[in-house]
Amino acid sequence: MDKDSQLYRSLKWMYQPIQAVKQISEELKYESRRRSKLQENKKAGEFSGLHIGCGSFYLSGWINTDVLGNPSMDFPLDISKLLPFEDNFFDAIYGSEVIEHINLTKGRQFFAEALRILKPGGAIRLTTPDLTESCKIFLGLRDDVKVEDFRTVWLEDEFSKEIWINALFRSWGHQHLWTFESLADELKKAGFSQVDLCEPQKTKSQHHQLNNLDNRYGDNPPPWIFAGTIILEAQK
Repeated sequence: MDKDSQLYRSLKWMYQPIQAVKQISEELKYESRRRSKLQENKKAGEFSGLHIGCGSFYLSGWINTDVLGNPSMDFPLDISKLLPFEDNFFDAIYGSEVIEHINLTKGRQFFAEALRILKPGGAIRLTTPDLTESCKIFLGLRDDVKVEDFRTVWLEDEFSKEIWINALFRSWGHQHLWTFESLADELKKAGFSQVDLCEPQKTKSQHHQLNNLDNRYGDNPPPWIFAGTIILEAQK
């Protein structure tokens, strides 16, 4: 059917209420699971970690969340909204390649919410595309990595320098890219006391559970793979 036709637009409009009901039904299905998982986590009295945007990377011992429809998660969580958790609930939050999917305003709200739900001494670890270093790579200003290296991990059909840099800004739902300085500044404005740039797989926090988490590219990725990535931790 022609997507520009009046019939298609009418059918799409008619389907919207059905789609909304289906989404509400899915959310209600997960609500009891969410309550149960949080209660179980609270009773354990040990480490409590929140994994946002988990994708297919399920972390044992963590509460794994993602957008509605991911079969690998414990329950859905939209980080662009207020977070449905008590104050001072989690020891740590981990999010790999997530925060670039929300805009600046929602990002600021998320940082404030993350601070609220972390316990005193808690930490958030984030990885996200590095605006500064990605531009340097595109311009050929890095000696240790070039755009062509990323062809080996590229999932789309077509690849070029221009496609690669545009994808960072516009593809996969990306809305806002950060520099380390701008991200650290916003986290401090939200109330985090310390922000550290980290190496892959190594935490600077007191929570050893934040070690060995950056496995998006496998256990032994090439050394250049994180050249265009910010990895940081912020302490409450």
